[in-house]
Amino acid sequence: MPQPPATDAALHALLLALADDELIAGHRASEWTGVAPFLEEDVAFSSIAQDEVGHAALLYRLLADLGHGGGDPDALAFGRGPEAFRNAVLLEAPNGDWAAEIARHFLYSEYEAVIWPALANSPYAPLAAAAARIAREEAYHRAHFRQWVVALGRAGGEARDRLRRALARALPLAAGFFEPLEDEDRAAYWRGITLAELEARWRAEVDQVLKQAGLAEDGSDGSDRRRGPGTEPGDAGPGSAGGFAGPGAATSEGAPVPQATDGKVAGPPAGAAEGGGPGAGRPGFGGRRGQHSPALAQLLEEMTSVYRSEPGAAW
Repeated sequence: MPQPPATDAALHALLLALADDELIAGHRASEWTGVAPFLEEDVAFSSIAQDEVGHAALLYRLLADLGHGGGDPDALAFGRGPEAFRNAVLLEAPNGDWAAEIARHFLYSEYEAVIWPALANSPYAPLAAAAARIAREEAYHRAHFRQWVVALGRAGGEARDRLRRALARALPLAAGFFEPLEDEDRAAYWRGITLAELEARWRAEVDQVLKQAGLAEDGSDGSDRRRGPGTEPGDAGPGSAGGFAGPGAATSEGAPVPQATDGKVAGPPAGAAEGGGPGAGRPGFGGRRGQHSPALAQLLEEMTSVYRSEPGAAW
């Protein structure tokens, strides 16, 4: 028989990772308000940010109900340091150019498209109910970013090249979505799906969209056989305005680009056994175990400033 949820550390770790992903992704999306390429995208990103933060609040409430944060969801969201966060590192990187943001949110929305339906079957009823609601709302985000990827890919020229390079930088770091949690076997029970199954479904969905966008046939899905990211003329490379920083401020520069086979997106580089330590051979690892880039500390400093200005205040 499963342990009571109130004392199950694996369930708590799963909820925390889910909530932190949503909060950090939502905050980064909110930063596009007022600076998106055109008005409709200002509205779209504002709506997406509001949804993600709302989902985070729902998940933090589940954790608070289990006794975390003294029963206060705000304390969970705003009262922790970066080392206590369990979000995937891809989500915390400073915003890059438009192609970089489309790449990041596309990969995350495809991850959400597979994890929330699985969680809707979780044996923990409150999580299953929350996941069913979140899955319905996330479907709109997925459609939005799929449309952008296909449009940019089919546009050709600079639009396609920028997106291709952005995907080359983001894809290795997307491995962090599938970093094993502590007591991963137990977490998989509450998740209702193993990480291997989750990653396989995610990769299949990503492959499908990149083929529709015309980004798979020549390795332009970020798995270019001929060149690593950041080696083309005019490409500023990872860590630039269009790049993504990983744990310890290291970028994906120098990390092997996932090799494509049969026109498909390959998985992140092998070399770590499932359940290995943070960063064990796969770019993007570390976030699920509390290792983050300096960007997260900077983000939290800004995000929590109002909360910290009035300790103990009711918001």
